[in-house]
Amino acid sequence: MHYLIDGYNLLFYRGESKSSLQSQRQTIVHSLQKEFGLLHLEGMVIFDGSHRAGEQSGLSYKSPLIIAYSHQGQTADQYILEKLECAKIPANITVVTNDKFLSSQARGYGAHSLTVQAFLSQLEKKHSNRKKGAEEKSPVETSRRELDRLIKIFEERLEQDLD
Repeated sequence: MHYLIDGYNLLFYRGESKSSLQSQRQTIVHSLQKEFGLLHLEGMVIFDGSHRAGEQSGLSYKSPLIIAYSHQGQTADQYILEKLECAKIPANITVVTNDKFLSSQARGYGAHSLTVQAFLSQLEKKHSNRKKGAEEKSPVETSRRELDRLIKIFEERLEQDLD
């Protein structure tokens, strides 16, 4: 699944902050990059407006998360819809936004949509499942179990050979 995230929708969902917009964007970008990397997700976060001085463009990030800014005179919503219109398989895309009109239009293209809250909950759930799975299948534990299994097989065959 590929995610197209309405950047300011996500930013403003988190509530008021005394930090500058640039600082808030950077915080969200770094947080999403970390989560997307850990969970092996792909996506794009789109902010309204052109690239800001002092901020890296999305193409410079070494992450499965691309950062994009809409062109001058274009909103992030329009940018997202343009991406959906050009998509080969819109059903493989999920639009993350609290904007009901954008969600409706995205579904009209055959894409999925999630509210920001549902998306964050989904990330948390995937993160928890990942941690739980890692705890259950630690490499050392798996190796010990495998070694015990092989020793048992060896001992059984040795007994058979000796009889």
